[in-house]
Amino acid sequence: MKMNENIPRDEALVSELWLRFKGGDGEALDQIFALRYRELFNYATRFTKDKEFIRDCVQDLFLEMWSHREGLVDSPYVTVYLIKALRNNLFRKLKLEKRLGESTDLNDELYFLSDGQSIESEWIDAELLQENEQTIRDAISQLPKRQQEVIFLKYYKGLSNEEIASIMNIEKQTVANFLHRSLTSLKRNLVMLAEFLILPFINLLFLKI
Repeated sequence: MKMNENIPRDEALVSELWLRFKGGDGEALDQIFALRYRELFNYATRFTKDKEFIRDCVQDLFLEMWSHREGLVDSPYVTVYLIKALRNNLFRKLKLEKRLGESTDLNDELYFLSDGQSIESEWIDAELLQENEQTIRDAISQLPKRQQEVIFLKYYKGLSNEEIASIMNIEKQTVANFLHRSLTSLKRNLVMLAEFLILPFINLLFLKI
């Protein structure tokens, strides 16, 4: 998979730690855990409200990685690998424990929690939306689950369409389609906002693509 050419400094550090970890350095794995735990935790809250369950899933992921470290891939963007692996583990365990409910489809709706950060606060100017934050949050929460996840990965994590496609096991064009649909829906649902707010808001959305 083709990764971003300009790797963030902290991601370059994680990549260096990853190589040390694969060589058997347990302290390097501990450092990766410390650097990436919060964002992995925040991502997992999109699928379940059970924080203890999430903590267990993240810890289990790192234990499994240690046990199978010699067979893991070398990657310049380790965070993409971690998110994808955690996503797969979450889905598997949620299905096994039947936490999704009989009629719940992972393609339909998604839990969103305000665990210190929210999607919109990461990619929309805070001052511009200060008085309308709840309106924006409500509009995002009305999107189908997959569209919400794509928005999170695109704007909160800053991943490319190709990286998102790899994490979600979908085609790159499908990612583009989800982004287009979500932005179109948000534009339609936010028409009730004052013109001075909605126009800059829409511009910010499309500038991010």
